[in-house]
Amino acid sequence: MSVVSSLARPWRSVSSLARPWRSVSSLCPPLRRLHVSPAAPSINRLPAGRHTIPEARAQVEVSTEEWKYVERLFPPKAIPKPTAAPGEVMPSGWVAPSAKPGDHPYFVRRNPSHQLPVYLTHNAIISKYRTKISHVEGDIWVLLEELRAYLQQRRDPKVLNMRAHEPHQRIEIKGQYVMEVRDFLLAKGF
Repeated sequence: MSVVSSLARPWRSVSSLARPWRSVSSLCPPLRRLHVSPAAPSINRLPAGRHTIPEARAQVEVSTEEWKYVERLFPPKAIPKPTAAPGEVMPSGWVAPSAKPGDHPYFVRRNPSHQLPVYLTHNAIISKYRTKISHVEGDIWVLLEELRAYLQQRRDPKVLNMRAHEPHQRIEIKGQYVMEVRDFLLAKGF
């Protein structure tokens, strides 16, 4: 019987093939013995350590009175709300918001750090700047038109390319207008 005919019939046993299979153990190299240094057996001759816990430390006291001192060391989970009065200017230049939802048809909410959500992005490959205003709630189109009129009056650009992205609550302006947009939002009380 040839090897091909035995492979064609899968019900034949492996031992019926012309070439016998080698076992897995014959394919692995023989195991080497590890070298043991003379210092290793001498460790067993050392006296065993006998440690005992003193009676004074055998019981543990649970106290919650000192926990308030430990809690002071934890970092805060959120930035605390400022205690400044609405519209008050702090020594750092930060202005507390004075507008409330409903004062305007739109509302620009501050970011978690209590800063105005006005950002500048730069694409260095094509040297393109974009000013972005985030967290715009309400009628975003009214804010877009008021901001367009303010920027045209303030900077008088030839072309003012602006876009409102209502699902993301964001307005994008092509160019660097961060300071002008912040001045506009602070004048509105945001």
